[in-house]
Amino acid sequence: MYVVGAILLFASCQSDELQSDEALVMENDVILMKAIESFKNYKSTKQSSTIASKSDNANRVTKEMVIKYSRGNIDVVLNTDACGDNNPPLQFVLNGGGIASLIGQYTVLNIACIGQDGLEDLMGIITAANGDEIYTELIQTIPDEDKEDFHTLEYKIIGGSGRFEGAEGKLYIYGEIVLSGPYEAVGWATITY
Repeated sequence: MYVVGAILLFASCQSDELQSDEALVMENDVILMKAIESFKNYKSTKQSSTIASKSDNANRVTKEMVIKYSRGNIDVVLNTDACGDNNPPLQFVLNGGGIASLIGQYTVLNIACIGQDGLEDLMGIITAANGDEIYTELIQTIPDEDKEDFHTLEYKIIGGSGRFEGAEGKLYIYGEIVLSGPYEAVGWATITY
């Protein structure tokens, strides 16, 4: 039995035509190129159930954020493009950054035209360490009665980008804030996104 099996095995190996290595490589390259082309042009025909059923309030969370510090400069500059309707066309610019829970190291930019009655529509952008943005609008400035030049700035969170798209909430900044020069502040916020 063993001898018959060995003869059959030997005979079957002798009758196979072996392809050259070059032909195998060419055939594998053609298959690989077809696979890559299929992958590049792939479009799913099935819609994800989480995308199809997601409502506006799905997976929204409310979190507390603590601004450990914020430092930068406040300047008043001439800007005829943005504030040309005012006489003189002055713009308030707060440019800085710091560290906060929830967003890590961040940068902040606040701008507003200065009109007859003070700042007009102070809008802000906080950019998180990963590039996501939180958009803010100043609601009010509350002076500290015990410390000159110290204020609490109350902001409304009015949206954002990335994970903060559609964000809402309140942001409070407290510190020595003057119309022109360096500033230092701390803060806290409640944000729903």
